[in-house]
Amino acid sequence: MKFLLKLIFAGGVVSSVAAAPNNDAGGMLPLADDVNVESSIAGALNGSYEIRNPYAESADQPFTIAAAPAAPLATRVSCGGRTWTHGEYLGRTGDDQPVNVLLKDNRIYLNWNGRIADNLDILYSLKEGTFPVNPATTTLIQSCINPVDPSTGPMNLLGTNGSGQITCNGVAMPNGERLGVFVGPTGNTYQFIKYVDGLLRVKIKQGETDDREENYSMELLVQTIQRRDGSYMDAKWVNVLTPDMVNGCFWPTSPKTATPLPDNNCASGPAISNITNITQTALTVAFTGSGVNSLKWRIKSGGTEVRSGTTNDFGGATSVNLSYNSLTPGGYTLEIEGNNCTSGVSSRSFTVNEPVVVVPNCENGPSVTSITGITPSSATINYGGSNLRVFSWRILQGSSPVASGRTGTLTSNTTNLTFNYLQNGTYTFELKAEDCIAPAVATRSFNVSATDTRTSCKRGPKLESVVSAGETGLSFLFDGDEVYAIDWKIKKDGVTLRQNRVAPQSNTPYIDYNLLESGTYALEIQGGSCKSTPTIAAFGVNVQLPIYVSNFEGKAVEKGVELSWNVVAEEDGKEFEVLRFDDRMQGEKSLGKVSLTDQRVGKYNFLDENPLPGINYYQLKQIDIDGTFTKSKIVAVNPDVLVGSVISPNPAQDFVNFQFSSRKAGTSDVTIYNLAGQPVSSSTIRISEGKNTHRINVKKLGSGHYFMKVSHGGDDTKLRFIKVD
Repeated sequence: MKFLLKLIFAGGVVSSVAAAPNNDAGGMLPLADDVNVESSIAGALNGSYEIRNPYAESADQPFTIAAAPAAPLATRVSCGGRTWTHGEYLGRTGDDQPVNVLLKDNRIYLNWNGRIADNLDILYSLKEGTFPVNPATTTLIQSCINPVDPSTGPMNLLGTNGSGQITCNGVAMPNGERLGVFVGPTGNTYQFIKYVDGLLRVKIKQGETDDREENYSMELLVQTIQRRDGSYMDAKWVNVLTPDMVNGCFWPTSPKTATPLPDNNCASGPAISNITNITQTALTVAFTGSGVNSLKWRIKSGGTEVRSGTTNDFGGATSVNLSYNSLTPGGYTLEIEGNNCTSGVSSRSFTVNEPVVVVPNCENGPSVTSITGITPSSATINYGGSNLRVFSWRILQGSSPVASGRTGTLTSNTTNLTFNYLQNGTYTFELKAEDCIAPAVATRSFNVSATDTRTSCKRGPKLESVVSAGETGLSFLFDGDEVYAIDWKIKKDGVTLRQNRVAPQSNTPYIDYNLLESGTYALEIQGGSCKSTPTIAAFGVNVQLPIYVSNFEGKAVEKGVELSWNVVAEEDGKEFEVLRFDDRMQGEKSLGKVSLTDQRVGKYNFLDENPLPGINYYQLKQIDIDGTFTKSKIVAVNPDVLVGSVISPNPAQDFVNFQFSSRKAGTSDVTIYNLAGQPVSSSTIRISEGKNTHRINVKKLGSGHYFMKVSHGGDDTKLRFIKVD
């Protein structure tokens, strides 16, 4: 037969082969002596293969066929009018975890620091503001990005059998078969297996009369498996279908597939040759290269990306203007690479210099011609000045300022100003030109004469804390209900230095003000649209607080989450306040305070005995004796449901004892796997809150290495053990 094979191939009977890769393609596929070569090649194979002639080495070797690697899936796709590139950096979440694009089978997922993100809303809170909160962003996310599904799982449980059925973990999943019934407060929900476009979905009927064909949801299936509140599985599936199989085989939604784009390497370049026309908001970059019609660009400061973007198609030009939000004067690095084609990164340093500003003299002003529409918290200012479009202003009662602010760029000589609530009396409005030079400020007196018709605020506003503060602005956290305007004042030693009104869009509004010198201050707030009692909190501007903290970290322990940190130096420090946020970096809560010890420096600890489900974010508020404070970095901790797991004896003969503590009661699936990752045993155990000990029979297992997986409350724990005879 080997001689015949020589004749067939040497004689040119087969010159090229179309073949289908075997499931184990990638190695060599030997042909046995009794295989019909032509039928095997022409009928069973499909795709691209290489036939290797062994006779240059030894006539005793069989012919071999090697599968050529399958064409890779696209590393760039298009969806929602945007190009998505595998590995593309999108930004960082509030806890400084990077978010990148992950492409799989031309589908878009989010790689959130090494895990697939199921919460797609993290895109709204990226520090870089890559995805602003608006309807267009919501449409883009909902139409393009996929949540967690079976294709992103750590282990592939899906397969098929000879009957054309989909299998899950080796178990056949017949199309249309009922799985179980969820018993809810408003009625029963019946759950069925459904093949949809070749994928496993869970079809539901909400009541006996529900005849909808396209109603899919798998949200209740795990609870049905766990038999919550009288829910039950059909007999066939009891102790067969597990939560791991549900999450590893059924698709929560129809996958969203993007349009693959061909990988296109740039012919050459781009390489930066020069950077000119540098301002705080723009520059011109010249480059060499061919085949480059648009650029991706990034501006970095000290290795940190501060600006980025892409250019429009500039044809065959070799220079392009880049515009960006204002940069402070200093040194930066520009990086460019191909956008319409794939290339390496070229970089060059550049410097943004202090701008030279020529301010003209004011023409025909400034003057305050009239003040109309006066209320206790607003007025219309009519002013004179041909080239005056920006001014700062103050309202004085006698010689004391009671309100202040600055306009944006005005398009007419009239503007409506709002300010904190003024009591009845006589005031002076003071206007100072900002975009032209005037010999003096312009003033005009006006009277406030009105009845305070404001009602008391429903709740708050109560100042909780100053979140961050700088020389020209701060943000603060307040508690309140139906508060549509807040009057604020910044004081020092009881004297009001800055004040105005803000309309909060969230419970952490930002206010800006004229430059404050370094020092400690107090922020006071009260209702503006309604009446309330003032509340106050201290803050510092460019104040180096005397508590120096290092090694702030958190870890899940049996009793909750343990936080620890070291005080390496301090002077006049008072205490720490421990803050916690939920898994979306919202819902700030004060958990308690830790006072400095008599030793002052050293290690400090705090235990959160009731962490939230999912990821918890923690931050230290370091408070000085005068009330000023600063905040530490944020640490993220995911408190496991199962902690303190121990397995014994190990090695084991007849049984193993599995000991652990659980944060909540319920039932759990225990699965034993061999080293090939194949399940060899499974059972269900009842878990109580607190310490648990369960004995698992392993007598029937063969000698070897195994690992045990316990799934409970969305948490998995795995332990290895050795079985001996």
